[in-house]
Amino acid sequence: VAHRLAPRVRKVAGLLCRSAADADDAAQAALIEILRSAASFRVATSLERWAERVTVRTTLRMARRERSRKGLLERWVPEGLLPWGAPAVQNAVEEVSLDALFKRLSPERFHAFVLHHALDYTVDEVAELTGAPLGTVKDRLVVARKQLRKLLRAEARTSGGKTDDES
Repeated sequence: VAHRLAPRVRKVAGLLCRSAADADDAAQAALIEILRSAASFRVATSLERWAERVTVRTTLRMARRERSRKGLLERWVPEGLLPWGAPAVQNAVEEVSLDALFKRLSPERFHAFVLHHALDYTVDEVAELTGAPLGTVKDRLVVARKQLRKLLRAEARTSGGKTDDES
């Protein structure tokens, strides 16, 4: 079972971790927790989704314990974050280090953003996983998207282009 779950566990940990070493540590801790908690698995959900939730909780717990931004990287921009679709913005996205943009989000906003947009958890599930009130999670998502849009627009302007909303 661990061999079957290990690739997904590593992928989820990698989404939430800044470095490969941190992701490996988180994945290892999550696999141990999965094996330790196997008795709590209920057939009402898929084994993979249950293992993913255990991985998210374990990884977030590790990140909170460290109280650092190690554990906060994903190099993608969800579809729809760039609604204006300007070529200048697309070029800026390719040129700018998204790591630098994500570092400007608080850990709480980043975690909510990755859980919702990369791992497809509902807002209710993000609230449950992070232990934050539903309204707080909604606010974190809205502010994170606004902050990233603003940063991406600024990158587009400094790279010499205009976004569609400025044309």
